[in-house]
Amino acid sequence: MIKKIFLRGWVTVMVTLAAVAGAQAAELRGIGLAADGDSAQLVLDLSDGAAQRLFTLEHPDRVVIDLPGTHRAMGVRAPPPSGVVTEVRLGTQPHGTLRVVVQLRAPLPAHSSWAAGEGGRRLILALGAPRHASAEAVPRAVAASHAPASHAVGDGDRDVVIAVDAGHGGIDPGAIGRGGTREKDVTLAIARALAARLDAQPGMRAILTRNRDEFLELRERIARARAAHADLFISVHADSIADRSISGASVYVLSVHGASSEAARVLAEHENAADLVAGVALDDKGELAPVLLDATQSEIIAVSAGAAERVVGALGSVGEIRKPQVQRAGFVVLKSPAIPSMLIETAYISNPGEERRLRSAAQQERLAEAIAGGVRSYFVQNPPDGTRFKQEHRSTLASAADGAGATPTP
Repeated sequence: MIKKIFLRGWVTVMVTLAAVAGAQAAELRGIGLAADGDSAQLVLDLSDGAAQRLFTLEHPDRVVIDLPGTHRAMGVRAPPPSGVVTEVRLGTQPHGTLRVVVQLRAPLPAHSSWAAGEGGRRLILALGAPRHASAEAVPRAVAASHAPASHAVGDGDRDVVIAVDAGHGGIDPGAIGRGGTREKDVTLAIARALAARLDAQPGMRAILTRNRDEFLELRERIARARAAHADLFISVHADSIADRSISGASVYVLSVHGASSEAARVLAEHENAADLVAGVALDDKGELAPVLLDATQSEIIAVSAGAAERVVGALGSVGEIRKPQVQRAGFVVLKSPAIPSMLIETAYISNPGEERRLRSAAQQERLAEAIAGGVRSYFVQNPPDGTRFKQEHRSTLASAADGAGATPTP
């Protein structure tokens, strides 16, 4: 069954399609995108058909699909932008509804249809002029060539990808210590050391958002992480405060409902103003559209906090921890709707003793080793599907089960 809708002017058209799902909840197992300058095709691989609600929004132009009683499988991530599609977002709505948002450069007619998939059903969303290829043939090619293989669900041995973001850079020096140490230099050195530590560990791969002294807008850092299909985003900083006696590290995750403390709020405001150095307007509306603010973000924040707790514990072996609990605040750089993220204030560059240590290559290596250890411990216990960590986790469970079966009952 195919329904067709058009986006025109200020009119929002809503179409509800017939239900094809059974009583059991469906699972989104994969998503692929093929797009050019004036058309696109999105393919959703589902375990079963599902009732769907298709509608459009404007300013910016978006096509939205709601799938009641549907959840996203672990490791499934939205494909990167392509052609007329500027962004694809996934989120959870109340009552177990999975929402897929396709943001467009311009309004396009939208068509949806169902096709048979491997062990399930495929929902095909065509944007633009109708395609003449059969619904059975095109989705298979799209899913194979455009779904990010590095994040395939199920068996696999891909590496966990960590985006390491060195705070500040270029015309933005960040905080400057009394001895002249610039935060942008320290964060780049630590980020490089951390990336090297991560790359040296089997099953992990790091990408640097910047590997030189350059200025990046906050959302460009997020975009680079998303382009790499990162499983985790870590932004590295070195804090500064008027009271030079204060020292210690702290780790932050996003809060959309206020900061965990006044100090956290002030710090977030300071870091969020980094774009102003280059004259970039600070507009916080683009990265988290209201439609997804309360949906995906709560899930992402929970994962972020779990990983951040491991890092806080690991940093305790290197030096003083200013805040032993994970802190929360509205950092723009943590507002990716699809990637768990944390911001690490490695030390206070305003403290003379910590400034000296931050300049030390040995201390930079110690910080990198601690952070990498915390990240690894998290993914060992919480392995994404399709990764080497997942394979090892299954092997460990199987071995434990075999051992338990061989043990006589007391």
